[in-house]
Amino acid sequence: MVVVVLAIVAVPVVLSRSGAGRILGGAPAGGGSGAALAADAPIDSALTVTGRLGSTPALSLKGVLAPPAPDQVITDVLVQGTGRVVNEGDGVLLSVSRFSGTDGANTTGSPAGRRLFFGRLDAGVVGGAIDAAVVRAAEGSRIVLRSSVQTGAGARTTEVTVVDVLPTLATGQALEPAAGTPSVALAEDGTISVGLTGLSAPTRSTTAVVIRGEGGQVSATDTIVARYTTVSWSGGTVRTTNYGWTAAPGTIDMTDTLAGLAQGLVDVPVGSRVVLSLPADQARGDEPVAVVVDVLAIVEGGAAPSDAASAPATP
Repeated sequence: MVVVVLAIVAVPVVLSRSGAGRILGGAPAGGGSGAALAADAPIDSALTVTGRLGSTPALSLKGVLAPPAPDQVITDVLVQGTGRVVNEGDGVLLSVSRFSGTDGANTTGSPAGRRLFFGRLDAGVVGGAIDAAVVRAAEGSRIVLRSSVQTGAGARTTEVTVVDVLPTLATGQALEPAAGTPSVALAEDGTISVGLTGLSAPTRSTTAVVIRGEGGQVSATDTIVARYTTVSWSGGTVRTTNYGWTAAPGTIDMTDTLAGLAQGLVDVPVGSRVVLSLPADQARGDEPVAVVVDVLAIVEGGAAPSDAASAPATP
């Protein structure tokens, strides 16, 4: 089932600017002075956005934002990312929050105040405005869109949308794995290969964090957004994978996954890459496997996938 979680008017982006790679702001969230501001006012004169990339941002208006023309979207890059550049059709992970341009209230409609989208970048799914803003953006970027929406009374008002383009591979500090850990090599197309040559099949589960992220820690009851691959120990064949730039990230429900994963991923920080060696009784029961997992995000209450139907099943 495809659950669409982004409701952005699909209109062309006609004005695009850059915030010089900085996070604007420092003011508390909420409404501004009440003074009317032109629709195309420079963003640092119109509003501030604070908060860590991937968390729920806080918006503070410096006045009431006049709505742009119905066919206009004003786009500003507040944080210029340094990750890979996203192309149309690539797998992406986006954190999206919406705000009123009148009083700065969060209008996303989820308890978390943001929604996650993980799937392939497609204007037909995310809407033309977000698609145009994200295509050719670098992972790690924060983008703000100002657009005109119609209220129930027929008037037009400004909606502010904050889009964080999150990494789709592990990011963090590389660590030296323990002896006997399967090797992992990343190819130019974003796929990985797992090396098992010369390694004995595991008789007990082992977990090696080979890249340590800096995000929140995974709990035993979380659902996480992840890249993962499972490789047969006996033949080295790939049983399931969603690595690759054009593949959509998937989810792992920590309450309904391989026993070895449920144990080995607890307390792992978001942004990490984990290599697990699992005997048959900690995997599917038929053979020992190696599993590589990049932990990309934790699905919070109210956040939901939008293109989950295109993602592979949980390993």
